Amino acid sequence: MIAVMPLTLLLSSSLIVLLGVAPSVADAASAEVRSENANDVGSFFAIDIEDGALSTSELITKYGYPVESHEATGADGYVISLTRIPARTQRHPRPLLLVHGLLASSADYVLIGPNNSLAYLLADRDYDVWLADMRGNRYSRRHTRLDSDSHDYWDFTWHEMGYYDLPAVIEYILGQTGASQVDYIGHSQGTTVFFVMASSRPEYNEKIGRMYALSPAVCLKRVRSPPVQWLLQNIDALHELFNALGVHQFLPHLTSQYGLARLLCPMTDPENLCIQVVSQTVGPNPKMADMMAMQILVGHDPAGASIKQLFHYAQLQRTGQFRQYDYGRRNNTLRYSHWNAPAYNLSAVTAPVTIFYAQNDWLIDPRDAVDFSKLLPTPPTMHLVEDANFNHLDFTIAINARPMVYEHILASLEERERSNDSGRKRAR
Repeated sequence: MIAVMPLTLLLSSSLIVLLGVAPSVADAASAEVRSENANDVGSFFAIDIEDGALSTSELITKYGYPVESHEATGADGYVISLTRIPARTQRHPRPLLLVHGLLASSADYVLIGPNNSLAYLLADRDYDVWLADMRGNRYSRRHTRLDSDSHDYWDFTWHEMGYYDLPAVIEYILGQTGASQVDYIGHSQGTTVFFVMASSRPEYNEKIGRMYALSPAVCLKRVRSPPVQWLLQNIDALHELFNALGVHQFLPHLTSQYGLARLLCPMTDPENLCIQVVSQTVGPNPKMADMMAMQILVGHDPAGASIKQLFHYAQLQRTGQFRQYDYGRRNNTLRYSHWNAPAYNLSAVTAPVTIFYAQNDWLIDPRDAVDFSKLLPTPPTMHLVEDANFNHLDFTIAINARPMVYEHILASLEERERSNDSGRKRAR
């Protein structure tokens, strides 16, 4: 469900900002970032500590890959930023679309550097890679009419992302490449928005070669994360508080957050505040946590979301139903012509699906992933990650993400192309 910045760190950072001392603290931390020798800690990955201060495009350029910036505009006016690593040749029939989780960004697919990050592994094999940034995060805060500081701009949840944004993105990519289909890879919320689209806009199923769902966030009955359980238990009070304060966005990206995180969570301490709270949020897996990668992550995430996205997930967890946003009986009747929010018609999902799920995922319990798979009309390919300690965040940042998950995706892509080639040869 959530690509998480440690909750306690966020609260501490907010207090610092409210007290008006963030600029001086951030300046001091920035000086520390520039002066610290990253080799003092080291990393399993080929990454540098400065990576936490770079944008997605800057990271891709830094590590020697070509990069292009694109935009797709949805029918309701939201402008979605797309980052492309173009293929050198046209040897693969379908471009790859990668979509991030809640509070995350396109950077999640490049953070652990060459030879390990999924986007780079695909690019190395000459796939045409497209990274989307969903509405409201740090890279996609534009609209054709609305100001991003307005209440109206933030009046969305992940429903609109699936109903408007993804179709616009897919149409744009197909138009740019001349392909008839894309292969889709989503993590957490990146899977939620896909299944919104595939159930509400079923004509887009035929434009998907295969959907690879990393920790699908559709069934959330058995959340084990203590911080998230607390949020869920207090969601009504939080809703009232945010409404009273006029707060519409949740954890927007701050230029000071990387410096603050480095002060509060030094890499030299393997049990620092960030590591402890992340473990309590997504599930502990200290052996596969790279200290430098974790530090870099908090320079990028949280990348921002709407409060409404959070509340929609809370409704999903509370009811156990994959439904549109519940506005209450009266407003539901006005909006949906029925007192209850409409359920998404998962029987309309015809695109082939592969699900990757993990035993130690404290946000998407493996039993929830299996329950969700039974709701699809065609049984998906199920892949339980072999590492029993693999957690929700590990899908994008673990030391063993490549052998546990990415190599299986690469093998599937190659096998499908071989099968298609064999089929064409037999047809001749």
